[in-house]
Amino acid sequence: KRYAFEVFEDQDQYLEGTGSMVLDREYRLVYACLSPRTDIELLDKFCLLRGYTPIVFHAVYEGIPVYHTNVMMALGTTYVVICMECIPDVQERAKLSESFRNTKKEVIEISEAQMASFAGNMIQLQSRFGETFCVMSEQAYNALNKSQVEAIEYHNRILYGPIFIIEKYGGGSVRCMIAENFLSKA
Repeated sequence: KRYAFEVFEDQDQYLEGTGSMVLDREYRLVYACLSPRTDIELLDKFCLLRGYTPIVFHAVYEGIPVYHTNVMMALGTTYVVICMECIPDVQERAKLSESFRNTKKEVIEISEAQMASFAGNMIQLQSRFGETFCVMSEQAYNALNKSQVEAIEYHNRILYGPIFIIEKYGGGSVRCMIAENFLSKA
């Protein structure tokens, strides 16, 4: 069943899909940093319609709200890559940490500088054979330190490639370019 949220654009309310929301499908959670592109009212509607629980917070980079959650956070089945330092509210950070503990996710923190190099804009994919991969840009990979790479590789192999032009002119990175597909195998 499809739900039309476009009607809210005339009221300057937006919920920009998997950019605004990082979904934990297993636990039916939606992580969302609020911004002009992630409206709380629409997020609540989405969660009600789809049976998810929202986990909302505020994230700021260089004094400006982070426009999409997937800029500063990537969620795998057993880990999360997140820029906690761009979340100014201590209680919101604690709420996120508690959620990650409850869902058994290893937290791999990145810095704001790493976030600016698209290290938060990665995605975990699964092959038709069940193998998982963390896909990111070359810039994101090069921004990570050895222990972060090792932590991600503990959970899955890393695949990366150069997409400098898209990152420079498009404003996004790998996760923005990949549509999640959950079609049945039949």
